[in-house]
Amino acid sequence: MRTINLFVLLLFATLASYAQNSDDIVIAKRIKINSNILGQGRTIYVSTPINYSNSDKKYPVLYILDGSEVTISYATGLIRNLTDYEIVPEMIVVAISSDNRKQDFTPTVPKDIPEDFLKRMQPGGADKFLSYIETEIFPFIEKNYRVIPYRIFAGHSDAGLCVAYAFVSHNNMFNAYIATSPSLGWDSNIVIKVAEEKIATMNFKYKQLFVSTGGKELPQSIADAHTFARILKLKAPVDLKWTFNYNENEDHYSQATIALYNGLRFIYDDWKMDYEEMAQRGLDAIKIFFKNQTEKYGYEILPDGYTLINIGMDATQFGKQEEALKIFTYNTQIHPQFPDAFSSLGDCYLNTGNNGLAIKSFEKAVELATTLKDGNLDRYKSQLDNAKSKNK
Repeated sequence: MRTINLFVLLLFATLASYAQNSDDIVIAKRIKINSNILGQGRTIYVSTPINYSNSDKKYPVLYILDGSEVTISYATGLIRNLTDYEIVPEMIVVAISSDNRKQDFTPTVPKDIPEDFLKRMQPGGADKFLSYIETEIFPFIEKNYRVIPYRIFAGHSDAGLCVAYAFVSHNNMFNAYIATSPSLGWDSNIVIKVAEEKIATMNFKYKQLFVSTGGKELPQSIADAHTFARILKLKAPVDLKWTFNYNENEDHYSQATIALYNGLRFIYDDWKMDYEEMAQRGLDAIKIFFKNQTEKYGYEILPDGYTLINIGMDATQFGKQEEALKIFTYNTQIHPQFPDAFSSLGDCYLNTGNNGLAIKSFEKAVELATTLKDGNLDRYKSQLDNAKSKNK
């Protein structure tokens, strides 16, 4: 049986044991997995959104290769920054470590490989490594964390080769792929050849692919990336959303940072909503926006409770009280356990002179907040008392 050992990693600090306090910033958990498939212990790093423990939300997952303290801290910081501005959704980050990159990330053993290199690096294990991810890491993450069925796979250099190989040969594992400076020259361009043979007949519904290279990389690496992009342009089915990103001023290593940002921006290019526009256009436009998101990503996507509150407040400021009421009511329908949804609906009723319905809404907010031990309970009670005083 596979065993899992969990222990908290406080990044940028000593790994020695010490007591934590409420001021500590814990970025991730370091998890040891004893893999039956690989026949050895491996490490993954898992980072959850800041408010993960205070909600029941589910999240997409970014799986990124070359897992380390640096990898998880960079990816988590980037995503949290983008999330703060609603450019991408909140997500769980899983950084997967590798003890032997050539073994784990390369799909084949070249015929002309030197014997000493073969013995030392043992290449050609990508299929086994991907099987480890699919049959051991996925089940562990999906059992222990609240996840949405949307997975992103990211890697750089040899890890980028593994991502590109997974795209053409293990296409059901992930929904989106970020292949940064992929080592596409491996084994006489084997992944490029597979792409040329297979992608025209593959199912890419709900799939996205981002490939990038830098203008200051090795000339052959640049040429290989352009060749891969030409094949995609000629043969990729219309269902596949893909792009090739050529960063003229970046080298092989600087690509590792900028491409993850660009890749996430590409995958979520229309994620950010214009609140003022939605407030002007009303609830029907909001529903259409999220219907389109659901169709694009392949799973149901609904607006966040605070998103609807903000749009409803904008609608109120624009004098669209009827639309605001529709938006606040819809919020309570799709987030029936969210006290603030009922609180904002109560405010809307109060502002339109419907004190009776305002009282009922505030009572519901107080009831939910009491059950959930919500920190805003006193505010909801104050709103309820105010509404009752106006109803006398």
